[in-house]
Amino acid sequence: NMVGLNNSIKIQINGLGFHGCALLTSSNWVIYSESHEVTIAQNVALPTLQFICNGIPTTTTTWTETATTQTTTTTSGIYTRLDGGARCADYGVPDVPSKDDCFETAVHFVGLAGKQTMELDNVGFTGCVYNTVAQTVLYGESAGVTADENMVLPNFEYVCNGIPTTTTTTTRTSLTATRTTTTTLGFVKLAPGSTCWDQQLAAVPSREACFGVAISAVGLAGRPTLEIDGIGFSGCIHNVIAGTVIWGVTAGVTPETMVALPSWEYICSGPATTPLYP
Repeated sequence: NMVGLNNSIKIQINGLGFHGCALLTSSNWVIYSESHEVTIAQNVALPTLQFICNGIPTTTTTWTETATTQTTTTTSGIYTRLDGGARCADYGVPDVPSKDDCFETAVHFVGLAGKQTMELDNVGFTGCVYNTVAQTVLYGESAGVTADENMVLPNFEYVCNGIPTTTTTTTRTSLTATRTTTTTLGFVKLAPGSTCWDQQLAAVPSREACFGVAISAVGLAGRPTLEIDGIGFSGCIHNVIAGTVIWGVTAGVTPETMVALPSWEYICSGPATTPLYP
């Protein structure tokens, strides 16, 4: 009630990758979750989760991707808008220093004039950022978070106070997967902590398939089912702590960036005889 959410739906779902209370903005649900396998510092952070804290948070979350990528920057005037997944400190360029500079000056230089603006403090970054999912320019200050620790997400495009040198970096990853799963009728339930991408399998394609033929094929018929979006994965999972099969869709999440937790068993279409992803 103290944060103005007394009219929101309240629900408890354990094992969602965080321990505490958060607002799921995509559904306007207040969720309390107990995930004993994670510490406070390991709580999952997503654009659609707004944590409700007893004080000012000081933990930070970084998004790590391992893939073959090319990093580029778009520059105009004295300000720069980076691609998602990078922060100003990565290029040795300062962040925009104030809310006025962000909303009144910088947005005009980087093609964001007219976009909705919002001041949002203590959510893991300090500076000026364009949220491509919400199509909103955010300015925030987070106590205890340095420029090197600013949160990075695929949908966060930082606006920097300067022009970095454009660089190209390539990282090659060797993926080795051992398939030791039991399949029935074309579906497979993976061990906890592994995603369909890890095993080069396709996700279950629909909510109907997840709650129908898929759970029957992997021995989960009769389990409670729940649809909940925006929690870091797109597909079908079994939450072993809650004993619930969940179907969800998260905008901006790709197969290789889906969240994997010790309490989540992904249900996939498979097995695949050849890799589905290059």
